[in-house]
This record gives sequence, structure tokens and C-alpha cells, in this order.
Amino acid sequence: MNTLSRAQTAQIFANSEAYQMLRTHWSHLVNSEQKHELTAEHHFLYLALLGKDWRKAFSPVTNPRKLANGAFYGWKLFHALASLHLPSAQDNLLAPFEGLVTPEMLSQLRHLVPPRTAYMFKPEQFLTNTFPFEAYEHVDSSGVKQGKTSHAG
Repeated sequence: MNTLSRAQTAQIFANSEAYQMLRTHWSHLVNSEQKHELTAEHHFLYLALLGKDWRKAFSPVTNPRKLANGAFYGWKLFHALASLHLPSAQDNLLAPFEGLVTPEMLSQLRHLVPPRTAYMFKPEQFLTNTFPFEAYEHVDSSGVKQGKTSHAG
């Protein structure tokens, strides 16, 4: 699943006003002097909270020289995914959102966005500008994950 439905996104937010407040706050952030302080991790979190396909914000590394020199393993996509799942990164991740994104909301996203590392894939899997994994895993009402994963084999 690459996007979340409105119903799934609504479960992350306390109400529709909270959703709208986040969108308004983000718009102010990206149009302010603070925009230079926003990292790929912050952009990733914002897109994931809205239920968008956050993978579209990251372009796969396709330059053979860069790949040969390890750029794949330093790709910001994997850093953003790691920061979502690292408790030690939580304060930094939530800071620009000034309380509009709570640790509870982050916890909900952690269940929907599976952790992925560069070591689960081969650089060649991204050469076609497609992703060998989906953005979200579906969790049914009993808490069972339904998403499929694709690992390097």
C-alpha cells in the first residue's frame, strides 16, 4: 500500500482541526526562514502523517560511480526511515512541529511504515526508479500487518 486512505489518516489525528493545523503550520514552516533547518526526515514525517507516498520525495541513486563509492548506503531515504524508528531521534524529529505531532502519532506511524535499511536491498533494485517495497503496511483491526515485503534475494 503506497498511500493511506482518509479513514486511516484520520486515525492518526485527534480530529480534522488537528490535521488542518498541521498543514497550515507546515506551510508556514516551508515558507519561513526556518525552512533551512528542515531535514529530509522532517519532510518524510510530514508526508507520512498525511498518508502520502513519501517515497516520491526521494530519488534513487543511479550514478554508477556514486553507487560504487557507497552513496546507496548513505542515501537520505534510509536515514529518514531510521529516524522514524529510533527513539533517540524522536525529540529532533518532532521539534519543528511544535507539539502538533505527538509521540503517540509517531508511534502510530511506526506501525504503518516498516523499518527498512540499505542492507535489505541491492542498489540495482532501484535503477529503474521504482521501489522494491511499499510505503505502508496495512494493519487490520486485529493489529495484524497485511503488507507484503520484498527483500533482496
